[in-house]
Order: sequence, then C-alpha cells, then structure tokens
Amino acid sequence: MKGKYIVIIAALCGLIASGVGLITNIAGLFFTPIAEELGLLRGAVSMNVTIGNLCFAAGGMMSPRVMKEKNMKTMLMVMTAVIAGSTALLAACGSVFMMYILNGLRGFASGIIGFVFVTIVINHWFFKSNALVTSIAMGFSGLAGAVFSPVMSSVISSAGWRTAYIVSAVLMVVLNLPAIFFLPSIDPYVKGQKPYGEKSDSGRTVKKTGKAAPINKPLVAMLCVYAVCGAASTSITQHFPGVAANAGLDAAVGAAMLSVCMLVNTGGKIVLGALVDKIGARLSMSIYTVLVFIGVLMMLIVPSGTVMLVSAACIGLTYALATVGSVTLTKEVFGMDNYGRTYPTINMCGTMCSAAFSSIIGFIYDATGGYTVTLSVIMALMVTAFAIITFVFTKAVKK
Repeated sequence: MKGKYIVIIAALCGLIASGVGLITNIAGLFFTPIAEELGLLRGAVSMNVTIGNLCFAAGGMMSPRVMKEKNMKTMLMVMTAVIAGSTALLAACGSVFMMYILNGLRGFASGIIGFVFVTIVINHWFFKSNALVTSIAMGFSGLAGAVFSPVMSSVISSAGWRTAYIVSAVLMVVLNLPAIFFLPSIDPYVKGQKPYGEKSDSGRTVKKTGKAAPINKPLVAMLCVYAVCGAASTSITQHFPGVAANAGLDAAVGAAMLSVCMLVNTGGKIVLGALVDKIGARLSMSIYTVLVFIGVLMMLIVPSGTVMLVSAACIGLTYALATVGSVTLTKEVFGMDNYGRTYPTINMCGTMCSAAFSSIIGFIYDATGGYTVTLSVIMALMVTAFAIITFVFTKAVKK
C-alpha cells in the first residue's frame, strides 16, 4: 500500500478518534466532578451523552447533503471549529442547560464528519481491503477512549474538569488536522487517481455509471432492525459492574469485564474487517453473532469469575457487529450508488437506540431486580440479527 493511502487511513482514523473517542467514550469521566461542583444529579449530567448521541445521529443524516467535493476542506475546518469550540466552551459552563446545548452542537458537527462521511470516503478510495480499512477506522473510537481515558482522568484529578475540557478541545483539533490538510478528496477520480487495489476503470464498483437503482424500503427497514440489534446489545457493557455485583462477584471482576470488553471492542472490529475480506461477510458476521449469543448465555447460566471474563470478551464483539457490520450489510444490499442514501438512516437508528437502551436496561433492573430479562433480550436480538444476515445474503444480495 502506497504512502498516500496510508495517510488517508490515518486522517480518517483521526476524525473517528476525535468525534467519537474524545466525546462519547471518555464522557463518563466528567459525570462525577461536574455533578459535585454544580450540585447536580449524575442522571442530569449523563443526559449530555444522550443529547450528544441523538445530535450525532442527526448530523450523520445530513452528512451526504453538506459534505460535497467542492466544499470538503471548508466543511472539515468549520466542523472541527464547532467541535473544538463547543468543547472549550464547556469549560466555562455553570449551567447544565448550557451544557446540553453545547453537547448538542458538538454532537451534530461530529456526526457530519463522523461514521457516514468516513465510510463514504473509504468506499471510494479503497477497492481492495475495504472492510479491513473500515474496521481500522471504526476501531479508533475505542482505541482513543482507551488511550485518552487515563490522560483525561489525570488532568481532572490534578487540574479539574474545566481544564480537561480545554485539553480535549486541543486534542480534537490535532486529531482532525491530518484530514484537513492531507485528505485529497471524497472521490479519487476527482484528483485523477484510482482507488487502492483497482487496476482498471472497468473493475470499479464505486463509480456511478448511471441512475441509482430504486431503494427497497422494506430492506432498509430490515437493516435498521439489524442496526438496532447491534447497538442495543452494546449497551449492556456499561452495566458489567452491576452484572458482576448482581451475581455476587467482587467489584474487581466487573472492572476486569469492562476492560476486556473494551480491548475486544477495538480488536474485534479489525478482525471482523479482515475476515470479511478473507472469507466473506455472511460467514464472518454469522460467526460473530453466534459468539455473542454464546457469551450472553454463559453469563446467564454460569456466573463465575473466569466465565464472566470470557463472556465479556464475546459480548465485546457486538461493537463490531454494530459498526462494521452495519456498513458491510448496507454496501452488500444497496451497493455504492445508494450507500449515501441508505446508510445515514440505518446509522441513525442504531445510534438513537444506543442512546436510549442503556437507560432501558436500568429500568428493567429496577423492575425485576436483576439482569436476567436484559440478557435474555440480548440473546433474542442476536437471533434476530443472525436471521437478518441469513435472509440478506440468501435473498437480497446478488452475487
């Protein structure tokens, strides 16, 4: 792979690390210090994440409409300024309502240059190893969270949460600079170049050669259901400490479960991308859904320390199904001509479900006193996801 393609991958990884890793995946670090200083309930502070995620989904819907070839650089700079500026202004907030507004702004802006934009660029620039490159970029959301969590935690402890927001804003700008300066275009042909791995124009699958085929709305709905299944299943990971405690295990087990899950979050995405390129999407995604199902089943019936860690690792694969899986299915079903018209909707369904389901799990726990119902629901979701994958590759994908 030539250097220019590696630079493009790095630029796209920076956008994901900035817009997802530094916003959503480290948000929990700020809950307690903000709540204590401003005299708020943790629920009121955590609402910032829900608002940000909903606006992220809305931004993703708008992305194909506003990110055009002629204004790409300008929009990248404007969205970076909004994201970093909103984050910096959070440091001056004394009201939770102003925080809601600023989190909504940065969520919307990061949605515009987030998953939808990044995957569209990847689909145009990478004919070969497309799934692997997609998984690497997606994986940087979890990797950034893992890398910057201890950094931000240290800053909060030593200088306070307001300073930590300033540091986050600076990091966001730094991570977005490669895309601003080195991402040449959305489509390589605009710059007289070719996608990686393509030897001739005739083999190109990304090039639009005519009118896009009509969109099958029932299939869009089906893939939205798949996205909901994947996104809802990821929400249980936030409750691993509670799952461990409910099973009578030490708090250290719950923390270890979360750590193992976050490692698999990144690694699982990269492995899924490699498997899709090597053995195909249907088999790869089917294996992942079966492993998640087995992991949940083990957590439900054998709640011992070692088994819980193995289960947490299996359940961590849901992040790959929710992100790389949704992208892969959309491309397989609708092709590149309709990808930009369908994926934003599918992505929005998954993102909104992810924002809501964590709270739903809490309500289920309050009502039942445990996580048995929730784990059973996730098993049902994996069965549904497996059925959709099977149907899509049997009936909808033309080989």
